[in-house]
Amino acid sequence: MSILKKLVDFLAPLGFVIAVGAVAWTRSGHTLPGGLRPWLIAAAALVLVHLILRWEDATRGLGRRQMKYGTNTFVLVVVVLGILGAINYLVNRHTQRFDLTENQRYSLADQTRKVVQGLEDEVTITYFQREREMGAGRDRLREYQALSDKLKVEFVDPVQMPARAQAFDITTVPTLVLQRGERRERISSASEQDVTNALITVTREGSKTVCFVEGQGERSTEDSAERGFSGAKSALADSQYEVESLFLLREKTVPERCTVVVVAGPEKDLAPEAVSPLREYVRAGGKALVMVEPEFKESFPNVVGLLEEWNLQAGDDVVVDISGVGQIFGASELAPLVMEYPSHAITKDFRVMTLFAGARSMQAGEGTVEGVTPQDLARTSEQSWAETTLTLEGALEFEEESDRLGPISLAAVATVEAEAPASEDEEPAENDDEAGEDAEADEEEDRPPLEGRVVAVGDVDFASNQLLGFQGNQDFFLNVVAWLAEDADLISIRPKEPENQSLFLSRQVQQNVAWVALVILPLIFVVAGVVTWWRRR
Repeated sequence: MSILKKLVDFLAPLGFVIAVGAVAWTRSGHTLPGGLRPWLIAAAALVLVHLILRWEDATRGLGRRQMKYGTNTFVLVVVVLGILGAINYLVNRHTQRFDLTENQRYSLADQTRKVVQGLEDEVTITYFQREREMGAGRDRLREYQALSDKLKVEFVDPVQMPARAQAFDITTVPTLVLQRGERRERISSASEQDVTNALITVTREGSKTVCFVEGQGERSTEDSAERGFSGAKSALADSQYEVESLFLLREKTVPERCTVVVVAGPEKDLAPEAVSPLREYVRAGGKALVMVEPEFKESFPNVVGLLEEWNLQAGDDVVVDISGVGQIFGASELAPLVMEYPSHAITKDFRVMTLFAGARSMQAGEGTVEGVTPQDLARTSEQSWAETTLTLEGALEFEEESDRLGPISLAAVATVEAEAPASEDEEPAENDDEAGEDAEADEEEDRPPLEGRVVAVGDVDFASNQLLGFQGNQDFFLNVVAWLAEDADLISIRPKEPENQSLFLSRQVQQNVAWVALVILPLIFVVAGVVTWWRRR
């Protein structure tokens, strides 16, 4: 009999765990497989037999101190379980997620929210993947779907639904098919970056071209070196912009296909033959981004003069930042860090840092120019100054007589009232009625005034391959282009690909971890147990 009791005492806790697990499984909406039901009955029987065999021991303990303490413990456990049950009930009714990861990798980016919430037509996403492998992709797409009634998501296992897979010509998984009307876009990844870019592709009408001026030492979009702009080209392509080179000295004018013209840090001053087309382009309502370096070796009187026509002032200086924040990221004092952004559509809700390297000040002009509205766009901290000694010989020290104390503006923007294109005078037809004339007049009033837009930055390296990946640099560059191109829905913080967070340990470190985990810690517990036993014996 004693052997039976010991066996039941050993197996009863296991039976109790099985019973509780089965109840929890069925309460969550699942059905127990038929083969598990006999085991569940056996588990319940074990618990019942244990109670019967130990009933005398249980009743004998009534009134004892142990029983009193046991009762108190039981009550405490019940209270704790009640609290946990209440919390579980509230959580199920009021779901709230907190993303504490770096770069908010499990939360949809601002751009994604703007794109999805701005959908005007219905878009369908069909996600082809094996059921057991949908996991994170399915959760992410459901977050997309929750943002707009215009977005429909369907999950298809090509093995279980081969006809659906065949209809879309699915040969590999994962595959996502995004469709708006007759337009389709296929991608092979459910990452936020790829899905959002695909949404932009299927919803965007027409294409816009960003033209990079070349011919006078400007940064090339085909250059993959640190100074090159191949990364900027790739980022623009992801945002569905066409990228072209523009040789102004040859073409003499800015083609109509150029939505935005970019002057990316010329090594030499622009020739008058290149300045004149830019001037006329902006005056007619064109959009331009001009990035110029400090005048360490070469002066840029033509470029500076053109910026002054737009009431933008390029300083004859180099910005020094001694706040120490840039040094945390391995930057020098000549690499100012920007964390202050005056209110503007480009930097609205901008909460990330941008890093510049060898920058000159660039600010709104102090005077006024008719038809031009300038504004500062990005400022350094108060622990910076504009250094006028460009030789940078000796220690960098602020000189009150010649230098200008921060904050220093590194980028500025200007809107320019465009000149209306000349139209030929036409005599009205005899049968024109007043209603037609009124309709035409109303259309003219509703049409927004034509304006040229200019963004000037006192640095070009911030958008180079070397620094484009730093925190907010890419977003700042793309937001500038989007504002110039009048793509308001693309001005935001974009989704980032998760960084590789793998931990690599050297062989010596691995050995140390093994010794601590397998030898030292167990030995500490053994010694502590022996000491405790020795004191109590």
